[in-house]
Amino acid sequence: MKNSALLIFMVIGMYAHAQKTYEYPDAPKESVFDTYFEETVPDPYQWMENPADPRLKSWLAEQEKLTHKQTKRQTHIWDLRAQIYAMFRGVRREKTDDFVERDPKLQNKYDFKNKWNNNSLELLYKPKDKKNYKRLFRAKDLLENKNDHLQIEKVVNEEENLVAIAVSVNGSDWATGYVFDLVTGAQIPFKLENIRGAGFSWHGRDLYYDAYERPETGRELLDKAKGQKLYRLSIADSSSHPVALYRNPDTTGTNRFSFDIIDDRLVLNHYLKSNGTWYRAISVADLKKEYFQPQRFLVFPSEEGTELKITHIKNDSVFLRTNIGAPHGKVLLANVNRPNQLSEFIPEYDIDLQYMNKLGKDKLACVYLKEGQNIALIFNLKGELLKKIDFPKGKKLNHFYEESDEAEFTSFSISSFFHPLTWYQISLDDLEFKATESLTVPYNIEDLETRYVTYTSKDGEEIPMYITCGKETVLDGNNPVLMYGYGGYGVTVEPFFSQSTGLLLAHGGILAVPNIRGGGAKGDAWALEGRRLKKQNAIDDFIAAGEYLIDNKYTNPGKLVITGGSHGAMLVSAASTQRPELFKAVIAEAGPYDMLRFNKFTVGAVNTNLREFGDPTIREDYNILKSYSPLHSLQKDKKYPNMLLITGDSDDRVPPHHSYKFLAQIQEFGDPAGLYHMYLTPGSGHGGALTPEDAVEKLLFEYYFLFDQLDIRFY
Repeated sequence: MKNSALLIFMVIGMYAHAQKTYEYPDAPKESVFDTYFEETVPDPYQWMENPADPRLKSWLAEQEKLTHKQTKRQTHIWDLRAQIYAMFRGVRREKTDDFVERDPKLQNKYDFKNKWNNNSLELLYKPKDKKNYKRLFRAKDLLENKNDHLQIEKVVNEEENLVAIAVSVNGSDWATGYVFDLVTGAQIPFKLENIRGAGFSWHGRDLYYDAYERPETGRELLDKAKGQKLYRLSIADSSSHPVALYRNPDTTGTNRFSFDIIDDRLVLNHYLKSNGTWYRAISVADLKKEYFQPQRFLVFPSEEGTELKITHIKNDSVFLRTNIGAPHGKVLLANVNRPNQLSEFIPEYDIDLQYMNKLGKDKLACVYLKEGQNIALIFNLKGELLKKIDFPKGKKLNHFYEESDEAEFTSFSISSFFHPLTWYQISLDDLEFKATESLTVPYNIEDLETRYVTYTSKDGEEIPMYITCGKETVLDGNNPVLMYGYGGYGVTVEPFFSQSTGLLLAHGGILAVPNIRGGGAKGDAWALEGRRLKKQNAIDDFIAAGEYLIDNKYTNPGKLVITGGSHGAMLVSAASTQRPELFKAVIAEAGPYDMLRFNKFTVGAVNTNLREFGDPTIREDYNILKSYSPLHSLQKDKKYPNMLLITGDSDDRVPPHHSYKFLAQIQEFGDPAGLYHMYLTPGSGHGGALTPEDAVEKLLFEYYFLFDQLDIRFY
């Protein structure tokens, strides 16, 4: 009888556990519809796009309660905190006997560091030869609201002992610029309004920057930036004021210009319109002349995927990287005084040219990528190959450049998914290099490896993927796997290290990073195959990566978590709505999920994003966007992977209402046995602006959720 009672109790307990459900807050719904080409699409949560709607505040408060309940379940949070702390503090570096100190005259003249004082950011600095730091800037002096977070970017002018800093509030792309004298530490009385990021370039005591029309009050997080102009501020005396040098002819804000200063010349990458058609152009202004007058240097079609960019200028010689007529990339040579005349300098090879940099006085370094391997080709200024360096597969080459003409050697680094940057020095004379530091971390690096594999996508295309795991990993189909995705804008995801993924690997987890179409792993043509009308290719490639990991016994659907941010968040959410049975959980940060209305806010209608995703006012674009839009792919009573959405409440690049709407919809439609919740970071935007305390709490919440979903016992 006792055994029968025990059996009944166990059965009831198992049933209750299996039937566990979540009660989600009710979100108000409205009868709102948008019409696209005679098709009516409901949008009941469109009201969430208005950050001032009072209903949003109460709904977010209810969501915060749900998140807090999950926080209370994290009973071993201090164990995880201690381990993450050990990962961040446990890296030790020691210079080898071969390390050569850089000539003092080539070293940075000033040192800077950030200091947090009661969660308020201070920027400190000192001359290199001094011991003590002085405070240059204190965030709280500018705060209008004590709960605001300020983020700082700086551009230093060491020759003139000046620094320009861009200060943004709560992670916004909008910023205000200030200038400081590094000799006295005093602020020069200039305030640069309506800039976006630290788009500063110095030439002597002249500061060049671009700015926009002031956004409408209350619409800063919603509207597209318009009215872009290029300005020059001459730091002569307090009576100086910014002078507008160039106005963007596209007043809609769709096409934006960029600029750079190379060898006393300002290079302007811009657009021009002729007979109703937009073209791209490069103009050059000689800054040594008294008057600023850009001369049109090159004009070329504004075609999708076309690249032509000046990377180096030496006297009158101009070196450009291009993919026009060269899908793998090549280098062209021109004379700055002879417009539209180009010749081939370094031909196209059968490997993809990632970038080209100056390497000291008389050399150029071209860095290529082939099947997960960086290859550096070093040329002289006659185009003659001097040296080829093959770096290990699964590693990434960083900092391979030297701007000074006087340097006799320079430093570069190599990173991987399982160890931080390790530094080397290369002689600019004989091009021999050597390691200059030893590195230790809180786990055995020698036990880990990165495998470079390929797998077949839905349409038969072969896709490359990095898999980082223990060398002795047993392929029994039961390993915890975190799969990271991005797949947009031609960005190649190369080996990078973070302490948090290092902790995952130390616990026997596996990190998988597929380089899907839409990224740049196989050149610019590869990026086009996952862009706009072909965006589904990127999603199919990512899904096929999960299938590969399962078919090859790395893991199973119950131990496969996928993650991505921004474009990657859209990717993993789309994959999870199309193939929910394939994944255990999703961590998606700052993603666009309503692809039919993405173009209506901030940068969504900028040329870069229209090329990447398309325009829903064009029928063929609309059909594709709706077919994969995560918000519109959700179905009622479907069991989706457990989901953690992360967003900043001040994100003005991908507004947080994307996360709000998607969360409300999946909580309404999804099987209540699934966990769908959100971690909202207050006072932060697309690029962060978190205090150290907030950043730690966010990381802890995210990784506790991850380890819980992967069933990793870390205590």
